[in-house]
Amino acid sequence: MNDKRAKEKRIGIIGVGNIGTSILRGLLAADADIGRVRGKVLICDEQKDKLGFFEADPESGSRVVVCASNEEVAKGSEVIILAVKPNDVGVVVKEIAPFMNEEKILISVAAGVQTSAIEERLGEAKGRKVIRVMPNIGARVGESVTALCKGKYAVEADEEIAKEILSAIGDVYVVKESDMDVITGLSGSGIAFFAAVIDAMADGGVYEGLPRELSLAIAAKTAFGAARLILAGDTPSEIKAMTASPGGTTIRGLHAMESGAVKAAMMEAVIEATKRAREISKMQNAK
Repeated sequence: MNDKRAKEKRIGIIGVGNIGTSILRGLLAADADIGRVRGKVLICDEQKDKLGFFEADPESGSRVVVCASNEEVAKGSEVIILAVKPNDVGVVVKEIAPFMNEEKILISVAAGVQTSAIEERLGEAKGRKVIRVMPNIGARVGESVTALCKGKYAVEADEEIAKEILSAIGDVYVVKESDMDVITGLSGSGIAFFAAVIDAMADGGVYEGLPRELSLAIAAKTAFGAARLILAGDTPSEIKAMTASPGGTTIRGLHAMESGAVKAAMMEAVIEATKRAREISKMQNAK
């Protein structure tokens, strides 16, 4: 993190499940000086057994403060990352609302919970800054795709601070809040869809005689190569043209994929995941 704005803010994380832990580890790994100016990273989780690990861990123990309550995290932090389940957001926001002021930023990772709903749940604390983000589990290895949008009262500088923090776990894209449900289906859920396709390709290698471990590694690296080509500027159609020679192996395999409706199935997976994300969002924001 080259910009020092996030380092000048004391960061707290409420909820250290998969995503909360990934964000914490990303912050610690990205910059050895994180928190030097404003102290250590404050954390809390309702499952207290999770917290002992961070105190005992030599990599994080000296740079993390385990707090006894969510209120303690909010009181001692200037940027609070809310990484709890959507159904728990209302309770947690009510707990921390008295400690929020106009200078603090609340970054919510809760799927489906709109910024307006969180702002409303802050009660009389009007004008509070809320940023909504949607990372994916790639955060565990620093390869998250994170979508980000700001609420009514957050300004561009707050958005930049959130981007800086979340860039510690991967790439960050600023989007419209109306697009968040689609991104949940495409990226939040989509990483599991790609994992299923890689697993299926590995099964094909095993069927033809390769050891499982080798086949899985080659399938994963092949997918990684395809992604890198696309990110470098090659279109999917160009990649197909470069590999599918007349009468060759690739065109035979592509024909089998079309016969099996693989492309349609992947599209349908994203469409159905998005549909469910919208259902969850509607339920969460009706409360």
